[in-house]
Amino acid sequence: MKRFIFKSVAICGLMLIGVNQMCAQGFLKKLSKAADKVSSTVSAVTGAADSSNVAADTAAVKALKWDNIPVYHAEKRVLTFEDGTPKKNDDGSPMVRVFLVDQFNNVRSAEAVKEQQKKLNKAINNILLKVGGGAAVGVAGGLLASKGKAKGALIGGAVGAAAGLALSAKDIKAAKAQKKSLKQQEELIAKYQENFTSEGTPVNASVDVTKIDGLEITDGVSMTAESLKALVASESFNSSDDSAWTL
Repeated sequence: MKRFIFKSVAICGLMLIGVNQMCAQGFLKKLSKAADKVSSTVSAVTGAADSSNVAADTAAVKALKWDNIPVYHAEKRVLTFEDGTPKKNDDGSPMVRVFLVDQFNNVRSAEAVKEQQKKLNKAINNILLKVGGGAAVGVAGGLLASKGKAKGALIGGAVGAAAGLALSAKDIKAAKAQKKSLKQQEELIAKYQENFTSEGTPVNASVDVTKIDGLEITDGVSMTAESLKALVASESFNSSDDSAWTL
């Protein structure tokens, strides 16, 4: 019996890649129908709202340019006069601003970074849903199939395989790593916004910005009031552009 099932799966697999066009089309129709039936189950398993699209657009799944994804840190900038002399607060401490800077030295507002993170999170969820969703469809399909478990497992395998064609194991691993990194970045932005305004000004001027609990701040270049003004008004500072890491 097991041998018969194995042969059946192998035959249908060959049909799917073009040996028998009519059988392939019929199987894909069944696959789509089964995927529709279990979309709510996939949603419960993956926690994603758009799981009904698992079978519909697996071909659209693409990897990201992983090395180009920005990772931000908090960086201190000391304000100076035009001659380079540091400006002082009323208590005599240096006047500073703290910004979010990525590894490519792009400085962005917290709002822009959060918008970037939304786009990145959506793209990563799309990858993990489409690939992982195939397995979820397989499990649910096996439970719902009235004629044994093989049909559901085959359906799930086909969905997962269709999505996986566009991605390598390295891409899937990178997506999972970025998901973890995004969580850390979200915590960084939340902590940053607790302590600094949208223009990098400390919320509490009396606090030593280098000693804020839970927020590591590195030293950066100094800047004048004019350069500060130009920075916060610039398009790049307020941009959530994702073209550097999307295909």
